This record gives sequence, C-alpha cells and structure tokens, in this order.
Amino acid sequence: MARAQSHPILAQLRNARTLPEQIDALRALKNEIIGHVQRKEQWVGLGVLDPIVRTLASARSPAKPNGKDSRYPLPQRPLSEDENVRLQALQLVASFANGGPAFLAPLHAARAIPSLMANVSPFTNAPQLVVTALKALTDIADASALAAPSSPIDVESLADTVFSAQYLDSFGAMLSNTSTNILLQSQVSLAAGLISRLCREERHQQALATSGVLDALATRLASVAVLRGEVVPGADALAKNDGLFEAFPEPAPQTLRLDSILEAIGAILGDSKYRANRLANSPSILAVFPPIKFEPAGYTDVEQTGPNSVRQHPVTAMEYMLPINLLRNQSTSPYGSVPSGGSSDSQSSSRSSLNKFGSSAIWDSPRFQTLNSSPEDTEEIESPFIPWLVRLVRRSGEYERLLASAILAALIKGGVASKGQREASLGLLVVPLLVHMIAKNDKDVSDVNEVDNAVKRTILERAPVVLARMITDSEYLQKAAYECEAVPVLSRLLKHAYTPVKEGTRPHYWSPHADVDMEVENNSPMAQLGQEGQNELLVHRLKVRESTLTAIAGLAGGKEDYRKAFVAEDVVSYVVESLSEYPRRPQSAKERGSEKPSAETTRKGETAGYGANPASVIVAGCHVVRMLSRSVSILRTSLVDHGVALPIFRFMKHPDVTVQIAATSAICNLVLEVSPVRELLAENGVVTVLCEHAHSQNPALRLNGLWALKHFVDAVGPDLKKACLAELGSHWLQQLVCDDTEDMALQLAKEREASGLDMDDDVDMQPSDKPHRWIYGSNGMLRELNAADSSRLRQVEDKLAAVRESELNPVRRARNDDVAIQEQGLDMIRNLIGRPRSGLSPETTNETTEMIDFLLHEFGSERLFEILSSKLRPKVHRPFSRRVTSGREPRMFHPQSKIIVAVIYILTHIAASISRHQQMIIAQTDLLKLLAQQASSKDREVRVALCHFIINLTYKDDDGEAQACAIRAHELRKLGFQSKMEALTKQDGDLDVRERAKTAAYQMEQAGY
Repeated sequence: MARAQSHPILAQLRNARTLPEQIDALRALKNEIIGHVQRKEQWVGLGVLDPIVRTLASARSPAKPNGKDSRYPLPQRPLSEDENVRLQALQLVASFANGGPAFLAPLHAARAIPSLMANVSPFTNAPQLVVTALKALTDIADASALAAPSSPIDVESLADTVFSAQYLDSFGAMLSNTSTNILLQSQVSLAAGLISRLCREERHQQALATSGVLDALATRLASVAVLRGEVVPGADALAKNDGLFEAFPEPAPQTLRLDSILEAIGAILGDSKYRANRLANSPSILAVFPPIKFEPAGYTDVEQTGPNSVRQHPVTAMEYMLPINLLRNQSTSPYGSVPSGGSSDSQSSSRSSLNKFGSSAIWDSPRFQTLNSSPEDTEEIESPFIPWLVRLVRRSGEYERLLASAILAALIKGGVASKGQREASLGLLVVPLLVHMIAKNDKDVSDVNEVDNAVKRTILERAPVVLARMITDSEYLQKAAYECEAVPVLSRLLKHAYTPVKEGTRPHYWSPHADVDMEVENNSPMAQLGQEGQNELLVHRLKVRESTLTAIAGLAGGKEDYRKAFVAEDVVSYVVESLSEYPRRPQSAKERGSEKPSAETTRKGETAGYGANPASVIVAGCHVVRMLSRSVSILRTSLVDHGVALPIFRFMKHPDVTVQIAATSAICNLVLEVSPVRELLAENGVVTVLCEHAHSQNPALRLNGLWALKHFVDAVGPDLKKACLAELGSHWLQQLVCDDTEDMALQLAKEREASGLDMDDDVDMQPSDKPHRWIYGSNGMLRELNAADSSRLRQVEDKLAAVRESELNPVRRARNDDVAIQEQGLDMIRNLIGRPRSGLSPETTNETTEMIDFLLHEFGSERLFEILSSKLRPKVHRPFSRRVTSGREPRMFHPQSKIIVAVIYILTHIAASISRHQQMIIAQTDLLKLLAQQASSKDREVRVALCHFIINLTYKDDDGEAQACAIRAHELRKLGFQSKMEALTKQDGDLDVRERAKTAAYQMEQAGY
C-alpha cells in the first residue's frame, strides 16, 4: 500500500522547484482525478488541496476599491509560465468542486474561494484565467445549492463573497464585453450564470443594481434587439437628439447566450418595483426602445364620439410585431381581429441589422410611418420594451420563454406597464404558453430522466411562480389561466411533487486501471470531506411544491369557481401535507378521520422519500389555506374535514418569523363568525397568541395579529370582547391607533445617537438620496451618461427617485406600516362596538350600548374622540436633523382614505346606539367640522361612509326621540351637512353615493319639522 508521502505525483508537486515542474505535476494530477470521484476523495485525504491553492497566491486581487488597476480589461494573449501554473491549479479546483457538496468543506478550509476571486478580475488577469476561475465558482455554486445544512459554504455565504464591493466592477466589465472572441463571450455567459445562481438576497440584488451590473445586462439585452433588427423606427435619430447616442449598443455577437442574460436580469429584479423601473429606464433600453407613437400609413386619427366610442391609447411600432394587436383595436371586444399590419413571430428571425442601429430591416414597409411625438405624448405611451418582451416570449424556445416571461411579470408587477391595458395580450399570448409549458414538462417520466434534464427541472420549479406573479390580482388573467386548464395542470404538478423519492446510491465508476490504494494519514480540515449533499431529485420536488402552491394561491384568490375546482381536484390533502415539516403520503379526509387526533403531533422525523418541508413550502401552504378559506362552503367542509386549523395554529408559534406571519395571515379567515373551527381555536388559546403577535416588534406580524383579532371579536358576546381587549391592553390599542411611531426610522436614529455617530445627516438620507448614475456597458467597461444632456433622462430621474424613495426609505416604509396597523386597530374598535342589525332582539342593541360605554370608560370619552379627530387632521412631518437645510422643509401628509373610512364607521356605529351616545357625537363640534370636509373627498368609500353616518345620526326609532333628533339635525345643518348632502344627490357620479345622500338629506329635512 503506497503511503501518502511516497506517492509520485504528490512528491512531484511538493518538490517542484521550477514553474515547468509545477505545471507537469499539476497536469498529471488533473489527468489522474478528472471524471473519477473516488480518486478525488483519496487525493483530498492526502491533503493535496493545500499546495494547489497555494499556487494561486501569485494572483493579484483588485488593488482599488472599485476593482480596476488598469483602464481596460486585459486582452487575450499567450500565457506566461506563472499564469499556466495558475490555470492548471484553477482547473483542479474546478474539478474537485465538481465532485459535489462533500468537497465544499475541504475547499473552504483551504481558502479556495478567496484564491478564486483573486483570479476573477479581468483588469488584472488573463481572460483564460478569468474563465477558468468563473467555471470553478460555478461548480462551487452548484454544489452549495445541494449542500447539507452543516456545510461551511452555502449559497448565501458564497454570494456574500462573490458580490462584495471590490468585485462588482469586475462583473460589470465582463458583462460589458462586446468582442466576438469566444473566450471573452464565455466570460459574459459565465458571469451572468453565476449571478443567476447566487443572487437571491435583497442586499445582493440591490448591490448589483446600484453598481451598474443590471445596466450592463440591460445593454446586452438591448444589443440582441439591434442584432435582430427589432429597434424602434426612428430610435437612432431620437437618441442622437436626446443625448442617448453613446448608450446605443452595437449588435450583439452571434455567440451571445441570451438565456444567461435573461436569467441574470430576472435574479437581480426579484420583487423590487424600483429595480424593475430601473431596468426599463436603463440608458440602452431607452435608446433602443423609445416611446414613439406609431401608426400605419394612411391612418386617420379621427376623434370618435357617441356612447360606444373608445379612447384610443397611443402605441409604438413594437405593438405591430405581435400576432394579435389588442391595444389599438377600436372594438370594445377584447378579442379583436388581427391587424393587417401585424408581423408574424418569425418575420424578423432571418434579418439582422445592416448597421449599428439596424432600425430599418424589419420595418421597411410603406404601411408604416413614424409620427412626430412631443414629450407630452411620450408620457402616455407604454414603453415598447414591454411588447418586445411579449414577442420574445412568443418566438423563443421553452427556456428563454420562461426567463422572458419572468422579466415581463416583474415589470408588470413593478408598474412599468399598465396591467389593465396589457391584460388582453398577456391573456391571449403569454398565459396560455406558461400553462402549456408546465403541462408539457410534467408528463410522467422516470426519476432518472427528471434529474438529468436540468431545463425541465427549472421550468417546473419556476414557471408556476411566474404564472402566479402574472395573474395575481388580475381577474382577466386569472380567467385566462382557468380557461387554459391551469387548475388540473397545477393540481397534477402538486401531486407529482409528493411522489416519494427512492433513496439514491452512490455510483461506482469503472476504470481500465486498478486503483492505487493510498494510506491517508492527514487529519487536517483540508483533508476531511464534508457531509454528502441532499438528494437532488428531492430538492427539486421541494422547490416544485413551493412554486405550485404559490401558483394555486394566485389563482384560488380569484373567483369562487376556481377555488371549488381545486377542491374537486383533491388538492386539499396535499396542501395539508405542506403544512407539516415532515410530510408523508397525502391522505383523504376519510383516511385522516380514522386516525387518532394526536397523530399529527407525533411526527418527529422525515418519512422516507418525502423529505422535510422547508419554511418556504410551509409559508406557501398557509397562503393556499388563506385563499381557499375565502369560500365559506370550502371552509366548512374540506378544510374542516382535513383538519387544517390546528396545524396552522401551531405554526403561529414557529421559530421562523416568516412562518408566523403566514400562519397568522391564514388564521384571519379561520376565526370569522362563519368558521366552524373558531371555538376550537379559542379553546387552544388563539387569542393569547394573537395578542402576543399584536405586541410584536415586527410590523407584518403586528398587522396580521390585529387583523385576526378584529375578525375574532366580531359578533361575539360582550364578555369575550372585554376579555380580548384586556388581553391586548386598551392602552396598547390606543398606542397602535394613535401614535405615528415610524419605528424603524426612529429606532435607527436612536441607535446612531447612542453610538455617537454623525447625526448631521438626515434620517431620510438613505441610499435613495444618492444621485442616480446613468450607466451602460461598452467595450468591456461601465460608462456613464450625463443626465444634463438628455431631457428624457431628467424626466425619468424624477420618476425613479420617487419609486426608490417609496421602496428603500425606512421612514416611508415605517409610515406605511403605521397606516396599515392603524386601519386594523380602528376596525377592531368598530367591531368591539358591534353592529345592531334589523330583526334582532333588543338585547343586541343593549350589548352595543354596553360595549360603547365600556370603551368610553377604558379610553376616556374625551380621549377617544380626540384620537378619532387626530386621524382626520393633516400631519406635518419634519426631517429628523440637527441642521436646517434648503430643500428639507417640513412636509404635510393628508390622512389616507382608508383611515378616514375606518374613523367614520366607528362614529357610524356609535351613532346607531341610543340617544345619549348620539348626543355625545353632536357635542364634538371640531370633529364634525373635520367630517364635513370629507363630503368633497375623491374616494367614494369616504362619501358613502359619511352618508351612513348622517343617516344613523338623524334616525329616530319612535316619536319620543323626535325632539332630540331635531336638535341633532339642526346642529348638522349649522355645520353645512344639509347642503353638502343635497349637493351629493345632484352632482355625485356614483349611484350608491347619490341614493345614500338622498336618504340622509331627507332625514335631516324631516327632523326639522
């Protein structure tokens, strides 16, 4: 048996004195281990990683913070001997990383990742070394995706290193390379692929966006449109006139992999509205896709009149590339005829640009002409980037189609395109393709093929999520998905995701030569393999569970028919298993009923073949339950039969706060008056847990806790209402409703002040206040445009600043959280009062009276009305700063409509009580003056609520109340309510408001007699 020290290759590697000897030793080792996992394990046991990684020490990390030692990336050239040594070492590290998750531990101990990152910069390393280092990092990223929880390297920690500030300019430079050299183009695809594998956290997405990497990717995407001759007609001339000429990209090389660019863009966008807008307004995208109004030649823009006229939305030339152009159809039907000027999906596939701009190849037709557009016109026109993406979805293969759909969904969700205007084309051209894609790839196949086909895995893991993002909150798109058989398709996919996975065995590789046994004596961490990774097929199944549940929730949130269709497909049993950390074979309601009630609590470990559901699957399952429980019939039958209540309740106390938030959100519908599990949950202490959540420092958990409590106290007896308020604390409810805490921002200010940091900067001075950098990629470098030279950039700059402010500013986020929590708190006060309903016994009115008196005692009558008044007054917010600077003047915030509505309905409920309570309201002159101002509110809900308030305040049950009612009506007329109600009856455009106002005006008038 050969000892480690005597192995010839290891001895050669350790004793090499010259660079050629090192190269020979490393090459011999590479030939020894490539394609042979057992040999890799043996060599790791010999401690070979240490000398390999040390050979990479000669590489220079970027010397400057921005990662640039020279102005341009190094060109391709023959490698020196030193560089050849590093090349061989990089290839060896990549080979070991390719061995799987078990090799991550020794690679981490050998500090392989910092050595690889030192070879990534194209400014200090030859292209061959950069490509090999990127390949090694890609192999490590793939291994980390399957790593065991105990692994020292996971996706997040690897991303922290790869996306640190000193390397971001290197990524920007690589992605900006326009050379046709295959080696340099491989840098583009590898760098983009690494981003798509690792970029999952918000901090990494934001870093890649603000550093210019997203803009570099946008330039590459725009260059594809130039290559294909799909540039908007007139874009080149407009770019020259508007200071965007430099950002107009050259045609993309034919070897550019579009899928890697799309995937990286999608990874960076995430769920951010700001990043979606930043992509759509990147200089290269603006240059290639300007919003120029476009109509066929001979089109006469005649203003239509009459009851059936439809306002024509201005469109761009890109609309005419779609097979069905719905935006310009004058018919009121969404299924208009195909325009004669539309081009087929393949019309431009064989055409490339003739010059730098290539804007004429696909558009050379006498049928089209570009119309002159003023800046005012372009504001109304949707970016042609949106229909271009729709076309890209239509003409691409399955994988590119999925990635383009993901970007399209992100842009629509981010408000770049109007979902309302774009719904028809999405419902006819995109949604059916997504559903078909899922169905096609979910055919029954063997487990081996499912693992081997990476594209199929990705489609099944991601397509349902893309579908969910596109159809959520859109009745039209939900209907389109439903009519495309999305319900049975998603149901089959969820069932497939719960097919048990066979335990895999490690493959044994055949070799023509007998292995040389090597005695391993090294106990160093660099010589110790880590744990085997997770089962690849099982990881895939877990991802499919999460994505499918997300899509089911997105569709089930629509009509009742959709929810019933899912129940008919028997998905509830699979949803229930998704609410267990350790799932097993899904069982029908009958099978579950035959088990002991305590069976669910006895699961202490994994069931073979089903794995352990991560928090993300549990969260998605909670969302499905919340959507299904919107249906009273499903809540009372299927959900009760499958026993979802207690699993949801247990997750309210889960260690992961995201699970707590999702479970508390799902419990909201389970504690409603119509819920048959309401008493079961109360017996198990749901009120106590909800009150704890309502005291949480987490705004989302606090919000959901209050929301559920609001539902629970509705229509219960006074004793239980009082007990709930005692558990919550009346002073805490006052604080939630009354105080504008802005907790995130104020806490940050306190921490900075306590630590002695510079407090001259405003708390509002977050990264959102930094000037926007207009970046594009060109010739391997990130470059910037001056917004002063472009009127279009200046217009977009204000829009981006507003979006960035709303998304990134902690003060703004805290203020929005406050408003949502205040609304639920006010609604809880309304439900604590209760609502006397017609046809009920007098005891119900007595209960309402009792609760009003109780709340007046708990809050104090003056305090309660002062709180309500404060919700109707505008508030002045002053910047938190020690210095007064120009441009940071105090800002006034008017109360939001939903807060006003909540306040008015509290008063409406009090006004529906006895005369004594009505008189208390009339005595609040300042409050009534604030209410009178709401008669001119733009929000119809505010006006309707105000009418209900007046109706209740001027209603009399019998003649004994006539005098008191007349006094109240007189006071209301003095404050102008009579004239305001009469004005609403004649001038309001909403029928409901007019009818309610008529009743209110009539009662005030009758009370005066």
